[in-house]
Amino acid sequence: MKKAADYIAVSAFFVIVIMFAAYTLVMGRHGSESEKADSSDIRHNVQTYVSSNFPLSSNWKSLRTTMFVMTGKKNFDNIYILKNRLVEITDFDKDRLDKNISQINEFSENTDTPVYVMLAPTAAGIYSAKLPAYTSNTDQREMIDNIYYDLDSRIDTIDTFFPMYSARNNYVYYRTDRKWTSFGAYFAYADGIKELGFEPVVLSNYDQEYTSNSYYGGLYSELCYNSIGADRVNIFRSKYKTTVDSVELYRGDQVLTSKSVYFRSALKTADKTAIFLQGDNFTKATVKTTAEDAPKLLIIKGSYANTLVPFLTPHYSEITLVDPDKLKEEGKTLSDVADTSAYDQILFMYDCDQFADETNFDLLK
Repeated sequence: MKKAADYIAVSAFFVIVIMFAAYTLVMGRHGSESEKADSSDIRHNVQTYVSSNFPLSSNWKSLRTTMFVMTGKKNFDNIYILKNRLVEITDFDKDRLDKNISQINEFSENTDTPVYVMLAPTAAGIYSAKLPAYTSNTDQREMIDNIYYDLDSRIDTIDTFFPMYSARNNYVYYRTDRKWTSFGAYFAYADGIKELGFEPVVLSNYDQEYTSNSYYGGLYSELCYNSIGADRVNIFRSKYKTTVDSVELYRGDQVLTSKSVYFRSALKTADKTAIFLQGDNFTKATVKTTAEDAPKLLIIKGSYANTLVPFLTPHYSEITLVDPDKLKEEGKTLSDVADTSAYDQILFMYDCDQFADETNFDLLK
């Protein structure tokens, strides 16, 4: 039955393609004689006309997705369409994961600085009950527990699954993207910061600012399914004077400086979540605060870490983030950009999918 529905959808799609082609040919015949004389000009002008006037021509991907959804199809490769969000499920390589755990254990053995690991679940882990029963989705609760169990006892682990699951009815993940929102990062911070030795700043001490309500993330770009509404990107601003004194972002020979962890220029781009420390576009970031006597934190980062940093700034005099993937691109190792002995704490902050797929922990030696 499912295959039959798919065949119907595909057939309908090609019928529309044929109708569209016929339509464009007819319209092309109404061009000038000079246009008819040059076939390349005809093609260009027809394409330009259709792009401007024919409905849906600018987004065949959206048409295809919508048609399949009408037949009852809910998954497209590893992306599932739920009632109010898109969710991606991923498999992981057990050998790769075991190697990553071993490399972090080795890293911990070779530093006197306390090491912490904070792994966040993705939306697939928190909303797994909403996925179809036939989905081969990884139990992220179990996955994170197993990783933590295999880490050396000298490494402190920080649970984020429980606070994220408890807050699941809030806006903790983007509906069209793989990342968590500022709300999700805050709930993880409020529990996790206690493991790092601090009391969290209560939510009432922040003002929320909605910087964009028209964000469509990476999952949307895969399907262009318009029935899932745009996301909003919000930031939390302290009601009191900010503790951030300076921010420096490093990539290659370039250094970008700022007085804020929020880079509003990103709101003019497709990746509006890059408002948080320019997203994953730097090798190293250094955030200095006015809390001069507070400890220093080194973060080995995945994408989720950028959204977390604004909540960490009241507790540290300096926060340095290093991206192993960018180290690889620049042919560097961790020791080229940071001295681990200069920090009071080292935090590995990843979502569990990105942690399992990371291939550059060897650069931390």
